[in-house]
This record gives sequence, C-alpha cells and structure tokens, in this order.
Amino acid sequence: MIDTASIKADLDLRTIVERDLGPPAKRSGQAHLYKCPFHHERNGLSLAIWQDGYRCFGKCDRAGDLFDWLMTYHHLSFLDAVALIGNNCRQHNSYGGPTHLQHHPISTTEPPAPEWQSAARDLIVIAEDTLWSSTGEHALAYLLNRGLNTRTIRDARLGFVAGHYQQWRDICGLRVPCGILIPWLAAEAIWAIKIRRSYGHPKYLQVAHGSSHGLYNADRLHEHTTAIFCEGEFDTLLLQQEAGHQVTPVTLGSATARLTTRWLSELVHHRTLLVAYDNDQAGHNGYRHLQALSPRFRRLHLPDGNDISDFYLNGGDVLNWVTAELTAIQQQGTQ
Repeated sequence: MIDTASIKADLDLRTIVERDLGPPAKRSGQAHLYKCPFHHERNGLSLAIWQDGYRCFGKCDRAGDLFDWLMTYHHLSFLDAVALIGNNCRQHNSYGGPTHLQHHPISTTEPPAPEWQSAARDLIVIAEDTLWSSTGEHALAYLLNRGLNTRTIRDARLGFVAGHYQQWRDICGLRVPCGILIPWLAAEAIWAIKIRRSYGHPKYLQVAHGSSHGLYNADRLHEHTTAIFCEGEFDTLLLQQEAGHQVTPVTLGSATARLTTRWLSELVHHRTLLVAYDNDQAGHNGYRHLQALSPRFRRLHLPDGNDISDFYLNGGDVLNWVTAELTAIQQQGTQ
C-alpha cells in the first residue's frame, strides 16, 4: 500500500506549484496566490496554494492535495504521480518538474478481449429477454422487492439465467452460473458479467475471463462532481434511482476490491468523494484503503441498517439522507 500521508508530510505543495507556475503573484498568510491555469484566468488571483492543498475560489472551483495537483496539471495517472515524486522529490528532497520525470512503465487496466465481450453482449440480450418473460417472473419480483423500479432494472440491463442455483449453463460460448445477471458496462466496453445466485455461498459469481478491475456505473461520473462509493451493485442502482440527480454512485463490487489507476484518474475533477460501505469491519477496511489513496474520500454513515438497501427497505428516505449529508459537508467547507 502506498503511504500517501507520509509522502505529503515530506513535501510542500507550494514549492511544487512554484516549479510549475513560477513565483506566486502574491502571498496571503500561509497561501501563495496565482492566476488559475485550469480555467485560464486572466484577471484576479483565485488559485490559492497551501502547504498541504490547493483551491480555486474562481470559476472552476478545483481543489485537492499534492496528488490531485500532479494528476490534474500534468495529466498523470495516480501511479505516474507517485513515480514522479518517488524519482525526484523523495530521493533528492526537491521536485524537478515533468521534464525530469524518469518514467517507469505503468500497466493500464484494460477490459476483456473483444471476443469475450462479443459473447458477453449476446449473453446479456438473452438474459434480459428471459428476465422479462414468464420464466423470469420470480427473479423480477425479487428485484422489485429490493426497491428497484422497472426503469432502473432496464437501464442497468439486468437479466436472468434460469436454473437451479447450483447449475451452470453454456450460453454463447460462456460458462454461466444460474441467477440474476448483472453486466458491468463502462467506457463502451463490457468489463464483467456477475451473477447473483438465489442461494449458496458465495452469493455472487463472475463469468470467467471477465475483468475484476472495472468500476460499476462509471459512465455517469461526468454528470456530477460528487461520487459515492457503494459496496455492491444493487445499493449503487438504488442510490442512482433515488438520488442520481445529485450524485453519481459507483461500486468496485465489494469492500475488498481495489480502485485502479484506470478509474482513479476519472475522479480527479470530483470535488467530493464519499464512501457508503456497509457498517461492518470489511466496510471500514475498504474505506481506509480508499482514504489512503486520497484524503478527499470521506465516510458516510447510514442512520439505520447495515447498507443502503436495508435503510431503504426499512422505510428510510435515501434522497433526504444524501441531501442532508451534502448540506453538512458544504457547511463544513465554509467554516
């Protein structure tokens, strides 16, 4: 695990930004002030740089820490930013800027092979048709009883593979367990096919040769500057359904899954990153791992229930909960 806290403690962001933008136009207390390069500011000095972070008080309202600055200003992935710091700052106690970057190859997480995606695409269509037929009636009822409405189910392209929960079927050249099918669609690709079985352990199985490095619902990240990490797909869909006009819910599939650089780079421009994992030890550990990547991750706590679905099914108002949490965060930011 990368110790981001120690890295930032060793470095002064003001020094790093001065290498990138030159001497500050003005100093105000502990802050260095600049014209903001992110919205090409001409008049004013809205970009403030402190030892441990930056904030634009002008048009773009961008903010972040050391890693956010390097990733945004130099268009780097998180690991490239770490490599830049490691090869320059921590070895020489200085920052040489991008022209001195000693690049190490960073592997980019990619979706599965095109052949697999083609077969998965056909499988999704078959499973969708089955879910909305008489064969899938009980599976559809299960989804509706979890609080998902028909539009949410259709938009997510959920499906059903009929059969006993211990059975597997050969469909479109893929070996598929029986149960509710959940396709992971993002960036014009199919990353994975997961199956929620009616019984047995584990409840969730994945069709072989899919990727375990996707980010569910990632295609909606551009809609808002606030993202909420949920623990599972159904919680994500429920939150999207109830509060998707305010936030973008996403999931890695479980609290133990790890966020890769492929998706971390998509979160650079999100001002608020929240974590609504289950109220258990696994959820706590998952949150700590995300926070180690960036201190912008903040934990949300449900008023009731172990997860978002429990809260909703027990009569909780998901939209009011999200609205209240966002209001509290906004108020804290103005204090």
